[in-house]
Amino acid sequence: LMQLSDLHGKLVPHQEIFEGNRAQNYSGGLTKMATAIKQVRADSPNALLLMVGDTTHGSAETLFTMGDAIMNGVNSLGIDAFAPGNWDFGHGPRAFRNRFAGGNPAGQLLPLPPNNRTTLSATRPPGACPGTPGTGPGSGRFTCNVTAATFDSVAINLYNYNEALGKMGGLVLPQYKMLESNGVKVAAIGITTDVVPQQAATFNIGFRFTMGFNELPGVIAEAKAAGAEVIVVMSELGLAKNLQFAKEIEGIDVMFSGHTHERTPKAIIVKGKHHHQTIVTEAGEDTFLGRLDLVVENGKIEDFNWKLIELDDAVPEDPAMRAIVDADRATFVGAGLKCHTFGPGGFAFGKGHTLCTDLDEVAGTTQVTLQRYNVLEDVANNFMVDAFVAAGRQADPSLNADNSLSTTNGFRFDNVVLGQGTLIGDGPATASGDISIGDLYAYYPIGAALALASYSGGRLFDAWEALLNNVFDPNPYRQRGGWFLGYTENMHLDIDLIDLPLSISYPGRILNLTINGKKLDRSKVYTLVSCYPHGNPIDEACRTSGAFNFRFMTGIVGANGEIVGPYGFTNPVNPGLPILDPLRTPVVFQAAPNNFVHPVDVLRGYLASNVVDGIAVGALGRVNAVGGAPVSVCEPTLVQPIQGAGPKWLARDEAGPCGDDDSNDD
Repeated sequence: LMQLSDLHGKLVPHQEIFEGNRAQNYSGGLTKMATAIKQVRADSPNALLLMVGDTTHGSAETLFTMGDAIMNGVNSLGIDAFAPGNWDFGHGPRAFRNRFAGGNPAGQLLPLPPNNRTTLSATRPPGACPGTPGTGPGSGRFTCNVTAATFDSVAINLYNYNEALGKMGGLVLPQYKMLESNGVKVAAIGITTDVVPQQAATFNIGFRFTMGFNELPGVIAEAKAAGAEVIVVMSELGLAKNLQFAKEIEGIDVMFSGHTHERTPKAIIVKGKHHHQTIVTEAGEDTFLGRLDLVVENGKIEDFNWKLIELDDAVPEDPAMRAIVDADRATFVGAGLKCHTFGPGGFAFGKGHTLCTDLDEVAGTTQVTLQRYNVLEDVANNFMVDAFVAAGRQADPSLNADNSLSTTNGFRFDNVVLGQGTLIGDGPATASGDISIGDLYAYYPIGAALALASYSGGRLFDAWEALLNNVFDPNPYRQRGGWFLGYTENMHLDIDLIDLPLSISYPGRILNLTINGKKLDRSKVYTLVSCYPHGNPIDEACRTSGAFNFRFMTGIVGANGEIVGPYGFTNPVNPGLPILDPLRTPVVFQAAPNNFVHPVDVLRGYLASNVVDGIAVGALGRVNAVGGAPVSVCEPTLVQPIQGAGPKWLARDEAGPCGDDDSNDD
């Protein structure tokens, strides 16, 4: 079995850091993944390729093509089954259905709205993506739509929902696929994410999600009755929930985990009910391919070997995949460069966020390594929020270090950018520290607008306390995907992850929070400079609702299509209307102005006159875990402690999720 996890739209190799802090300059990407898959198949021709997690989102190429840029490549891999990730819903419900579910429940392609057609138009022949969708044969309904998957997608926990009647419908996808390898029948069961309802409101119109806990036992029984000898669950719930599933739900032989981007160099063995053991693995992102060899006798796994294959600089690119990728990137780099416009929900045809710059163009320099592989704080988020708040203060001169701040979401997707002078491998080569335009979009591959939103200090404090609990809840079923937020240089948080119970609502885990050296005032008004996902209510920025005096940052169109300063601000376009109404046409109204500022616009402007250094930005310490942070059980190298943090009596199972590891890992 091969495990492919959370590709996140990565088409080409990039910099990476592997075990032992080994820096590499040209690793991962679809082109090296194809090589590794072919090498496994050459050694084991009947190996099955199972993919789980975010695939069609996470890069500039996928943002500006609604995920199409990666589809030709993944369709050529020979995937046997796929469990979609939360960001695969990020292009909207019609795109998801057309790509993974054969259209609507009647099996017909759904015409895409004008904003989606804007996004696809740059990669389609002239006239193929008209402003009016049309529904007849030969109309834009067929010529302007997303590329469909040629592999089967499975999920036991994704349901149709009738918005008009308020009723649940049937499943959107099959629950599992029966496969066979070397005469052994394998049931590949899919569990998609359960966090989409907590993301942008436009993602889950016409869908409803469960965790899959109630459905899974019956599906396992059905698959076994159909002859399955090995039960493999591909789950996008994240490692902590998946480990708990393995302990509580009988009959799972293998759990291929996704969503949390963790790397398991050793398989985790979970001892569940009736002494049944489950092999649990997670294979990072695009720089790893998991290989699991099973010895099956009389319908039982007698032995196994797990290897997490690193797609480092030494792995060659596959020439055939390189040709596919080059064709799909032709309008983003080099001589074939074209302007691309991402059309947000509610925007008129042709309007939105525009990119006219080569993705390989250097935007700036970093002296310290940028990455998102820390659960509490990292340099990349520090750099971004400092840039955002500086731009917000330019837009509104009344803002200063005492009354304004910025936060990022708890995103995990990124491209590692090695700091200037970092040794590559064993040397002597060192990294340039160059940050490309493509790198910036890897950190913000969403079409969000930057906004200025006012909150009481108490509302912000309580929201951050709740988020901290979501990340470190001792009950894995209450943990939410994502890590903690990034905070600006004028902020400092002292937090307790060890002793304080969740039942203490104030102060709870946050012991101390200062803004510009002064204790946060719960009654004072602060302005948050942060992201607005189009289609959400105009009282919410960066996961935090309860905002007032909501304004959008604006700029002027630069020479390369980006929005540049001097920045200003304006009120929402439709301030008094519900932005989203599933029973209305159009479903989404435009909220941000046409010249809204995208996060990458600000990062480009910031890097034009600033270097990411190791003092102002690179010196961590904005978030201080008093007493230290817990180390994960089962596997201490994991980023997010799967047992959460806090008193054990708050956990679902005080004994913990793992048993002894008697594996034969490489």
